Amino acid sequence: MMRTTTLTTSDDRAVWTLATPNTGAGAIALVQLTGDIDHALELCGIRPVAVGAVVVRDLLGVDTGVVARWTPRSCQLMPHGGMAVVRQLAAALAACGLHEAARASAVDLFPEARSRVEALALEAVSRAASPLAIDLLLDQHRRWLLPGAASDPALDKVRNRLIDPPLVVALGPPNIGKSTLVNALAGRTVSIVADVPGTTRDHVGVVLDLGGLVVRYVDTPGIRPEAGPMEAEVFSAALRVARSADLLLLCGDVTSHLPDTHVVFGGNTPAPILRLALRTDLGTPAFEVDCQTSALLGDGLPSLVALLREALVPAAALANPAPWRFWTGP
Repeated sequence: MMRTTTLTTSDDRAVWTLATPNTGAGAIALVQLTGDIDHALELCGIRPVAVGAVVVRDLLGVDTGVVARWTPRSCQLMPHGGMAVVRQLAAALAACGLHEAARASAVDLFPEARSRVEALALEAVSRAASPLAIDLLLDQHRRWLLPGAASDPALDKVRNRLIDPPLVVALGPPNIGKSTLVNALAGRTVSIVADVPGTTRDHVGVVLDLGGLVVRYVDTPGIRPEAGPMEAEVFSAALRVARSADLLLLCGDVTSHLPDTHVVFGGNTPAPILRLALRTDLGTPAFEVDCQTSALLGDGLPSLVALLREALVPAAALANPAPWRFWTGP
C-alpha cells in the first residue's frame, strides 16, 4: 500500500510517496519526493542537494541515508528499510509539518474509463516514466476481460520497471572512462571527466532514456586500493546505492581489471551483472565481457543500450500476451 503525504509551500506543492511496501522490512526503503524539492528539503532540515547528485545526508535525525536528486522536481530519500526506521521517518516528516492527504482514486480521476482496470491504467500512464509502458498499459482493459485472465507476479515485477525506473549502477577502477560513458549515453555532460584518478569524488546520478526504457543511472567513484579516508567514505556510500541496484555494470579497460564482486560485496552480489570493456580504442582487454565500447568513437553504444534494455525489461516481457497487474492493493 503506497502512502502519499503533501506539504504546502508558498508557491508549490511537494508530495512524498513511500515507494517500497510498508508491510515488511527490506534492505533500503525508498521515499519518492516530487515538487518544490529545495523547499521540501529545507523544511526537513536536509542540506541542499544539486540536481544529478547522489549524496549521504542525515534524514531528519532518524537515519543516515542516501539522497538522490534525479531532476529539479524529483528526489529520492533512501533510509535503511527496517519497519521501525520507516515509521520513525514518517513521524519525523509529520513533525516537520508535512500533512497526510488522501489520494484520489483512479476511478474518480477518470470517470470516462470503461472499467476499474482502465481507470488504473490511465492513472499509471500519467506517471509512467518509460514510453514503452504506454501501449502496454492501454491494452490492459482488453487483456483483463479475456476468460481466465491472470497475471504472472514475476512478469509483473519486470514490467513495473516501465513505470518506476530501475536503478543501474556502474562500478570500476578510476580513469577508465566511466564518466565519459555516462556522458555519451546521456548526450550531454553530467559527470566530470579528467585524466586523473579519483576525479569523480561522489556518485553522479542521471535519468537516461535507453530506447524507450527510462532508467536511473549512477556513475560511482573509481575503486582504488590506495584511496584516502575521504574517497573510502564516498565509495562506501556508493556501495549502499549499489546494494539496491536492479543491474550492476562492472567496468574495466585494457589497462585494468573488472571489480571483484567477492571483494566488493563480500561474496553476496546484490543484483544481476553485465561486464563492460570501456575505451576499446586503446585496445581489447583480455577478460571476458558482455559488451565492448569506445565512448570517444561512439563504438558499441547502440549495442550497450540494447543490452541494458534487454537485461532490465526483456523483449519477451513486452511481447507476452498475459495481463499486467501494475497496481498495488486489491
